[in-house]
Amino acid sequence: MERIMQRNLLLYLAISAVTFSFLILFERAGASVLIFMAIQCICLVLWAPKKKPLLMFIPLSILALNAFISANTMWRVPNFFVAMMLYSVMALWFTGQLSFKKDALLGIIFKPLINVFEPLRYFKTPIEWGFEGHKAHLHILKRIAIAVGISIPLLIFLLIMLASADAIFSLAVREFINWIETLLSIGTIFRIIFGIIVGFYLFGLLYYINKPDRKPIEFDPPDAKKGDTLIINIVLSSVLLIYTVFVAIQFRYLFAQPDGLPFGLNFVTYARRGFFELMVLAGINIFSILMTVWLTKEQVGKGAKATRALCFYLCAITSVLLVSSFYRMWLYGADDGLTRMRFLVFGFLIFKAIGILATFAYIVKPRFNIIAVYCVVALVYYLCLNVIPMDMIVARSQIDRYFETGRGGVAYVLTLSPDVAPQAARLFESDNVQTQDAVRLHFARTKIDYTSWRQWNLSVDRFIRVRDGIALVNQ
Repeated sequence: MERIMQRNLLLYLAISAVTFSFLILFERAGASVLIFMAIQCICLVLWAPKKKPLLMFIPLSILALNAFISANTMWRVPNFFVAMMLYSVMALWFTGQLSFKKDALLGIIFKPLINVFEPLRYFKTPIEWGFEGHKAHLHILKRIAIAVGISIPLLIFLLIMLASADAIFSLAVREFINWIETLLSIGTIFRIIFGIIVGFYLFGLLYYINKPDRKPIEFDPPDAKKGDTLIINIVLSSVLLIYTVFVAIQFRYLFAQPDGLPFGLNFVTYARRGFFELMVLAGINIFSILMTVWLTKEQVGKGAKATRALCFYLCAITSVLLVSSFYRMWLYGADDGLTRMRFLVFGFLIFKAIGILATFAYIVKPRFNIIAVYCVVALVYYLCLNVIPMDMIVARSQIDRYFETGRGGVAYVLTLSPDVAPQAARLFESDNVQTQDAVRLHFARTKIDYTSWRQWNLSVDRFIRVRDGIALVNQ
């Protein structure tokens, strides 16, 4: 690889290692995460061979935006791994190894997963470059390393013995160790090491993109088997018979809301049960539809047409299961209010409905990559979770319910992130003195302030303003 490119890649390694340590690995990093992503984008604009794959920085920037607009840290670790997958997809896009039209169904998933580990192969490359032209001095470096390895345990032994022999010397050694600990704490050492690892990883990714003789990622999907439509149709028909009876019961008792139920059931109790079971069945149904279409998509004739009709009916049944799940969860939320988990489930159901619409289209015309569609839908869902103020919405639901019924989850709201500060402050309008005291104590005990510009965060700003306003009123 030519010298100019080597220099640029080594510069990218250094920039990535330093900025990741300084901007990302900082307690409650906020605006600095966006700055890191902007630096990454600029580096790849300068040194990547093509520009179109840089569109992947749109979802990457949305992940970084979460750290700036929200104080909810639940997405920080998942975002790191999602970002790795997005970088992997971008690398495959750069090298022309990923095609949403041509790749097999499973290739869309497994190629990026395999490629995530590809940069690890190039960790030694910068070190090899460093020794190029200095092989004559390599034996000297080895001898120095041996000498250092022998000297360190001897020095430790001498310091221990001499410190035990002389109190003044022991005090001097202790002060020196304390100074070293202040200069290089465990946290600082961790940030430096982890930052260097990330720098080498990103270097390996850019090196792989620019390497002319790169080894392509290979994934050989299983060949499509020819399914027996007679067996498939009999199995689908028997399953659909049971589902038809179940759906009839849903329309009779759940959606119609009759005055009485059999077995002495209360309607709300009846409706709230079975949500997760229906979700699992909906997932199994979609998987079964995809497998059936994959096994029979090349076939023609009456049997194949009957199979597609049965798949279409099963997809319609799955839609009813999804509506039933949504309705049960809605009744659950109306009775107990929103929580983080219920909010996530509602969002998941909405995006699953989009996936079912794509499944309908796939049954009719199984020529597009349905797995790619599912991946895009899942990514959009996850990105929405990063920018939607989930804790604020949950807190508003619980506090509205508290003012309407007197039994909202005030204690639960106060366990959420600082995002809920404006909603929590509404509780001072309550006539309940204990509620007001609990909120006042919550704001007083939550110690969250800026120690660096890197922590600048919109949600934290709101929390501090609300907290200072409450403290001013209480003076």
